[in-house]
Amino acid sequence: MKENIFLKDKNRRFKKMYDYNFFKWYCIHNIFFKSLIFSGRKLWAFKFLQMIKIELKNQEGCDSFWLILISFLKLIPEVILFPKKLGRKIQGVPLPITERKQYTFIIKWTIKLIRDRLRKVSLKKIVELILSSIYEKGEAFEQKLNVYQTSTTNRHLLRFFKR
Repeated sequence: MKENIFLKDKNRRFKKMYDYNFFKWYCIHNIFFKSLIFSGRKLWAFKFLQMIKIELKNQEGCDSFWLILISFLKLIPEVILFPKKLGRKIQGVPLPITERKQYTFIIKWTIKLIRDRLRKVSLKKIVELILSSIYEKGEAFEQKLNVYQTSTTNRHLLRFFKR
């Protein structure tokens, strides 16, 4: 499936070389790597990401490329809740988001879920989160369902939100 689907100039380097799955992998991998870097520890983040890939391959027995891609693609939100103050309450108004923001929200959710319990990022927690999202279980998938349910209940608020 090597097609010329990247027509924008900023995606020219992927033209004719890679398929769409690799492009998605590149976007997710890049955002995830940058979110792991804190206080200038790039080498630590690179080694940590390699350890995640090795651990995933040991547990599931298949390529970590596909495991991470499938888990993050199952967590993609179609809409996100933007805050709007109506009366004395702040309510979430559901609005669709772009593909780039979808990847960003996936990574933000996973990093937030990992860092909430412990201030340190744990290898086991990340691997459990990735594997549970493949099978549509766990906290990250519950958060996606919660956003979707809230957006369906608050769809009547779209008339108040002008962007």
